[in-house]
Amino acid sequence: MKFLQKVVHFLSFLQKKTESEERRVKNRLPWHTFLGGMDLEIVGAGFGEGIRVWRYHPSFGGDNFFRLYFPVKGKFRLLFAETHCTVEPGFIFLLPAGTPFSYESVTPSNHWWIHFISRQLRTLPAMKQPIRLPVENAALLSSFRSVVRGISGIRTLSDDLEIRNRVFLLLAPFLEHVLQNTPPEVAAKGCFSEVLEYIDRHLSGRIDAETLRSMTPLSRSAFSALFRQTFGLPPKQYLSLRRISRAKQLLWRTSLSVKEIAEQCGYENATLFFRMFKKFTGKTPGEYRDCGLSD
Repeated sequence: MKFLQKVVHFLSFLQKKTESEERRVKNRLPWHTFLGGMDLEIVGAGFGEGIRVWRYHPSFGGDNFFRLYFPVKGKFRLLFAETHCTVEPGFIFLLPAGTPFSYESVTPSNHWWIHFISRQLRTLPAMKQPIRLPVENAALLSSFRSVVRGISGIRTLSDDLEIRNRVFLLLAPFLEHVLQNTPPEVAAKGCFSEVLEYIDRHLSGRIDAETLRSMTPLSRSAFSALFRQTFGLPPKQYLSLRRISRAKQLLWRTSLSVKEIAEQCGYENATLFFRMFKKFTGKTPGEYRDCGLSD
């Protein structure tokens, strides 16, 4: 009996010790919750060669996807409302989603690019500014090539996961840079994460501003002001950009008619959709479908 009591006591001791160690480990991982919720959808990827003009990106347009750039030759500038960023070899760049900007060519540019969507990343205030980091790993170029060349070859779930994991690894230095300067409570729960998720789920229907505000603890004026401060544009314009961004994906990836795409993006009137699409992209839906993504 005493032996059994000792065994039970020892097992209890081990359990408490393990739980204590787990708590200590978790306490050392303040970004665990944030990373656990990371979502990533690759919109497109490619290689721009000798680029002087970005034909499919209007002046100060704002798409709803992030852009990763790895320049290898030449340079160009990104002009934002309050800042600018020069894209040139020796650095890797992450451009914010939804923030209006325009391109300015300096010399013909050769660069690898990846476009992707992530609602979780958009909850971080630091992600509304362009980020430039020095290239410290020679394998980065190979990683970009493998993503760009691998996308067209995706056939299975394993292929898709492999490409996504490669993009996550490319994002790792940016996440380390941003998260080390972000309070854990901000990273763990973005104020607008539920709002962005709701918008993405209901793009085909009517989205009421008051419904969005009610998902946060903010007043109407505070919601509008903080939303604009966080994403660089007011909720209504963000919604329009999100609808147009979704339309771009459908035009590029599907054979749906313009009328069907308009309906899926919340436009009951195809003529209005046509007009809004051209306003934000500088192209008609048909012209964009023929051209695809090239920046």
